[in-house]
Amino acid sequence: MGNAVEWYDFAIYGALGVVLAQLFLPASDPDTVLLAAFALYATAFLVRPLGAVVFGRRADARGRRGVFTSTLLLMSLATAAVGLLPVYAAIGLVAPVALLVLRGTQGLAAGGELGLAAVFIVESAPAGRRGAFAAWHTATLALGLAAGLGVGGLVQLLPDDQVTAGWWRAPFLLALPLGMVGVLLRRRGLESPLFLHARSTAARQPAPVRVVWSDHRRGALTGFAVIAAGSLAFNMFFVYLPNHLVATRDWAAPEALLASVIGLAAAAVSALVLGRLSDRLGRRPVVMGSLVGLVVGSGPVMALAHTDALPAIVLAEVLVGVAVGGVLSVSLLAEMFPTAVRATGLGLTAGMATALVGGTAPLVGQVVETATGHDFAPAAYVAGVAVVALAALRAWPETAFGDLP
Repeated sequence: MGNAVEWYDFAIYGALGVVLAQLFLPASDPDTVLLAAFALYATAFLVRPLGAVVFGRRADARGRRGVFTSTLLLMSLATAAVGLLPVYAAIGLVAPVALLVLRGTQGLAAGGELGLAAVFIVESAPAGRRGAFAAWHTATLALGLAAGLGVGGLVQLLPDDQVTAGWWRAPFLLALPLGMVGVLLRRRGLESPLFLHARSTAARQPAPVRVVWSDHRRGALTGFAVIAAGSLAFNMFFVYLPNHLVATRDWAAPEALLASVIGLAAAAVSALVLGRLSDRLGRRPVVMGSLVGLVVGSGPVMALAHTDALPAIVLAEVLVGVAVGGVLSVSLLAEMFPTAVRATGLGLTAGMATALVGGTAPLVGQVVETATGHDFAPAAYVAGVAVVALAALRAWPETAFGDLP
């Protein structure tokens, strides 16, 4: 529940990015507006590694439950504050600076959340069912993003003047009551049993970041490649694509966002099914098969999306969702690190991958499409990163059938 709320908060900006760019960074050229929106979107990803280090280190030292409750509270407060910001016309340059700071705060919270929630679930899962349990992390992430995009799309069903006059604030303000529900649920949870065991045996590490890089570099680099491919596909097809269609091909925002919502729902279902399958077949066959899907399917999927037919773009988003649900195997990533540095290792790996590759995807997608003049250039980028992830994962051993390290 908390994970879904956290990513609902994060997704609202993706749904209303063009509207916010018009209100906070006025520009008349559609390409300039889109670049400004994607640049602000990327800001939250750039501070994720810092959030992963700050919150991950505290979680490895003090426990998972209390720290990942604070990430949700921070995200909810920052998101609600965006809904209270005056726009550029009212306070000038202070408006985009304030938006930048709050967007960065969201990224700080997301950097801690991504690793902590996943670690908490995996460490609490019964033996032999880590894949099935961890799949709920990916599924609720997708559902939270879908909810954020869906609410953003509903708001944009209103006339444009009503949206810009103030209705754009409603989804952001809704984050506060939703976040409080998640915080209350998390405060009632129990601490991870594996962390309690590690604490009782004095297995904690005094400098987890250094330990991750010196002793678990191979796992960190492999995890980076896999998360980069999944996060890139997520952001390229579910954030860049709908905004691109709205800004440059005169699509109605609700229709473009509806396709993304359906694709994210497919990702949630795919994650649950493939997570269970990974407990039987192993992590590597499931994740590698999903990466092959991205390599082979990114080009045809992008072609479908540019046919200007709603059923075609819905099908494209569903196909991507099915593949992404298998790539982002939280259990595989958590199994790469021992308990003493698991929160730091997974959080930092995910934070770096999403900051450098996933979060910049909409911005890079717009740049390469504009530079080349080809709608398929962003798809080639996704396929190329997926090839790198495949090569990295080939050398990684199977981890599904043993105990957590």
